[in-house]
Amino acid sequence: CLLFVGTQEILKGDDYNVKTAATFARYFEEHIAVVLKETQALYRWNKILETQDADLHSLVNFFRHRIPCSCLDEKYEEVKDIPKMGICFSSQCTLPNGRVEYSKTMYCDRCRSVTYCSRECQIAHWKEHKDQCGIFADQISEFEATKQA
Repeated sequence: CLLFVGTQEILKGDDYNVKTAATFARYFEEHIAVVLKETQALYRWNKILETQDADLHSLVNFFRHRIPCSCLDEKYEEVKDIPKMGICFSSQCTLPNGRVEYSKTMYCDRCRSVTYCSRECQIAHWKEHKDQCGIFADQISEFEATKQA
């Protein structure tokens, strides 16, 4: 239902409802993977947050890969040259709204739960992220050990 709504809103040009539908759909995908199928250790909150404020290219691509029809193919051709944008999680990031071209983002090597625009932002954010990173890394290790057993 969310995929249908999101697709229809893209075709109508209603960005707000597209982002809402995509965010909820992404959240449910994460929930299914973590809780129901147990295929990943953690919710990838960075992906959910990126969806919440995604550019049109990312939104069209998100829905296009999840629907059985080709109704978004034409729209994709219109938006495919728009750079996909990601989020720098550092509160000290100097980029407008912490937005960075997705291909230039870097993940935290340890937990892969946050993204940054640069090594400088990653270092600046470490004090804030350190405790959470340890918890996430432990959960990932425990999950992987359980899967191998």
